[in-house]
Amino acid sequence: MNDISLRPLEAAPELELSALQEEVFADYEPSSLLAEVLASEAAARPEGALPYVQTWFGVAAFRGEVLVGWTQGYREGKSQFYMLNSGVTSAERRKGVYSQLAKAVIAHTESQGYSVIRSRHAAANSAVIIAKLRLGFQITGFEYSEVYGPLVQLTYFVSNARRSLYQDRASPIRPAPR
Repeated sequence: MNDISLRPLEAAPELELSALQEEVFADYEPSSLLAEVLASEAAARPEGALPYVQTWFGVAAFRGEVLVGWTQGYREGKSQFYMLNSGVTSAERRKGVYSQLAKAVIAHTESQGYSVIRSRHAAANSAVIIAKLRLGFQITGFEYSEVYGPLVQLTYFVSNARRSLYQDRASPIRPAPR
């Protein structure tokens, strides 16, 4: 039989709960890396490059005079760029057009002092997900949308410091036992 009973957390003695929390999170290693990264980004950010209003940016791709694709997005918060939507005509897919558009966004964010680029994609949209992974985007989450279904969240860390911070925090704190 199961002799576990559940009670409101407030019923747990504070000292015992605190000791248990310390035990459970004993392998967590706090890092000063984020503070260092934020300070270096603030120092390197071009003066006035990021106004505190939603700033849109978009790029269109043409073959000759024919529109074959686009991407657009906007600034979120102080230093994030959100790629809202993109598209490439069916005849131009798998020819590198989307990658060129994404590279233009990366170049824009680098020149404007952004820290990260974020985007969300239908989980079945493997062509775009793979293209972005090849460009250095990382899978940073999943969500379910009642409108679009399962979504994959991708993030591009603009600076080397952000990429290093991500790698450090995404790595296991300690190796799994063998």
